[in-house]
Amino acid sequence: MKKLTEMTVHLRSAHSYSYTGSIHEETRVVHAFAFHLFVQGKGSMIIEGKTYEVGKGSLVFIRPGQAHSFHHHPGLQLEAFNIYCDLWEIPGSGAATFSFQTDSADPALLTLQESCPELEELPTHVMITPYPDAVDLFIQICGLHASSRIYSEEIGACLMSGWLMRFYNIVREGQPRDYRIMHILEEIDRNPERQFNYTDWCKRWGLEKTHFYKLFRRDTGMTPKAYQLKQKMAKASVLLLESNQSVTSIAEHLGYDSIHYFSKQFTDVIGVPPTTYRQRKRGGTI
Repeated sequence: MKKLTEMTVHLRSAHSYSYTGSIHEETRVVHAFAFHLFVQGKGSMIIEGKTYEVGKGSLVFIRPGQAHSFHHHPGLQLEAFNIYCDLWEIPGSGAATFSFQTDSADPALLTLQESCPELEELPTHVMITPYPDAVDLFIQICGLHASSRIYSEEIGACLMSGWLMRFYNIVREGQPRDYRIMHILEEIDRNPERQFNYTDWCKRWGLEKTHFYKLFRRDTGMTPKAYQLKQKMAKASVLLLESNQSVTSIAEHLGYDSIHYFSKQFTDVIGVPPTTYRQRKRGGTI
């Protein structure tokens, strides 16, 4: 059995497309792995006889050999970014991506499908709006593929490999993060040394204190205080590695009055004292 880390991604095509109800959007069979990210409109897709309602933020994953069709609602034309790719082999030149007007696939035309439990976990349809990083990366891959820049194909394939692992990560997370908590996490990540007022966050986002803490713990697995400490120590690690500031200066920069308390918290979170961390990461030099 294979893992996603063992993929050899090859992009057959990656582009934006508007579905207008033409005959070519009726039943077709794809020969590679297909991903459709809808960014406008509303409609449905029929995949292997099952109907999925799609719209802005819908991501649809179609496996090689699956018959499917597109149907937009009147006046709500579907706009999508589409990626067709091989995951385990590079196909021969001239490999066809589709068979149109058919409900069965020629096995000789299908790309290699390895046994991969992680790939099998990916759903056919999911709303990906709560994960703007994944949306932006998907669109970026399509832009790269359409460009003529040097190494754009290779970069796109590498990014697609990373995107698939990110998608798998999203699926394993189970429940999408609350957008309000996502904004709060971004604030903490940018400036973990700041003194944040959780009451102000609750007022800003219209959350009761107990509900805020419940959402935060659900989405991070920890309390706001513990998450901020984790991010603060991550920033301390970077400063120890990348700068020549003294440990005292770094502690002050991160809002500590006592270097001893900073060193204790750093050791608790990272596992070694700040000076030891710097020595190890710099090969024994300070």
